[in-house]
Amino acid sequence: MKILVIAEHSNSDLGTSTLNTISAAKEIAEDISVLVAGLDCQSVAEQLSKVEGVSNVIVADNAIYEHRLAEDLSSLVASLADKYTHILAPATTFGKNLMPRAAALLDVAPVSDIIKIISADTFVRPIYAGNVL
Repeated sequence: MKILVIAEHSNSDLGTSTLNTISAAKEIAEDISVLVAGLDCQSVAEQLSKVEGVSNVIVADNAIYEHRLAEDLSSLVASLADKYTHILAPATTFGKNLMPRAAALLDVAPVSDIIKIISADTFVRPIYAGNVL
């Protein structure tokens, strides 16, 4: 299995939520690629290349990705999707905005707010306002 993690960053600094997402990805598989899309974001890619478990860093350095808008990133994510079994993003505003759009382009349903990974196809997440897991 191959996993793609979408990095959340500020074009110069890596968001800690991305490191949490990489840790979750390790629970699913060992082949983890990370997508860094932004403008002048090479320092983020360098930070990620040193993270344990990351086998590949994909950099999309272009002005269109400067503000990492979901409308622009979702097409990029969809274009890379056929190489991966899972695509993960942080459970932040960034990820919750991006992933439904990318999923719609891929005609799949996103699974959000995962709090535990049981296996590659079994996850625990809260539903009913957190009253049921």
